[in-house]
Amino acid sequence: MARKPLSKLVVAGLVVLLFPILSQASQPTQTTKASEDPDNFRVSEKLTLIELAPEAINRIHSSEPIQKINAPQALSLEVEYQGNNAFVTLGKKARQGVIYIITQSGDVFSLEIIPKKGLKARVIHLDSQSRKAKDNQVKFARLDPETAAVDLIRNAFADTIPDNFNVTPSHQEIEAIKHLRITLRRTVSIDGVPLALNEYRVSLAPFSGLAEMKVDESAFLVPKLTRKPTAIALGKDLKQFVDGKAVLRPGQYLRLFIVEHSHN
Repeated sequence: MARKPLSKLVVAGLVVLLFPILSQASQPTQTTKASEDPDNFRVSEKLTLIELAPEAINRIHSSEPIQKINAPQALSLEVEYQGNNAFVTLGKKARQGVIYIITQSGDVFSLEIIPKKGLKARVIHLDSQSRKAKDNQVKFARLDPETAAVDLIRNAFADTIPDNFNVTPSHQEIEAIKHLRITLRRTVSIDGVPLALNEYRVSLAPFSGLAEMKVDESAFLVPKLTRKPTAIALGKDLKQFVDGKAVLRPGQYLRLFIVEHSHN
C-alpha cells in the first residue's frame, strides 16, 4: 500500500467527507458492548485451555460448518454435528485431553479440555485469525489508502468497529502540544492490512490559564502523535467550530482520529 505525506488538501478532503457523521464529538459517546457472559468463550487457532463439566452439553460454534472433531479416548467425547455447530458432551469419568476441531475450509482449532464438575454448559466460538486477515485483505485491497482510512475513522467515530478488527484500550497521556491535554483512548488495527488508527481525547490542559484555544487538524501533525499519517480528522460539534477551527474551552473536548501506515 503506497504511503504519501498527508497534505493540507487531503486533510481538508477528509474533513468534508467526515463532516456529516462527526457532529456530536463534544458529547460523551455511547458504546454498545456485548454482555460479558462467563460461559461464552471466543478462541483462535492457538491451543486454548478450557474447563468443561462432564455430562453437560456444550456448544461449539463456527462461522462455517464444522467438519470433524478429533478427541482422545480419555475424554469419552460424544459429538452431534448441526451445520455450524457441534454439541459436545464429556463422559462422566473424562480425563484431561486435547481435541482438534476442523472446519469446512480446513481451519484447525485445538482445545485442551479440563473436566471440572459443577460448571454450566458453555458456548465456544471459533474465531479464525488467519481467515480474518484474508477477509480484511480482500476488502481493503479494493480501496486506496485514503478511502480505507476514511472507512476506518467512520467505524471508530460511530463505535461500529467490526468484531474482526483489533481494539487495544489505552489511557496514555501524551505531551505533544502546549496547553492541550491529549490522551490516547484506543488503537484499532486490522489483521493483514497495514493501517492503524489511534483515537485521542483532546481538551485544554488543567491550569493552562486559557479561556479558549483554536485548533484544526493540521495542528496535530507533530512527531509525538504521528510520523506516517494517512489521514487525520477531528470529531465536530457545530457550536465548537468557527471558520474551520475548533474552539476548545474549559470542560469541553474533541475526539481526534489519526490513521497511520503500520507494518502489520
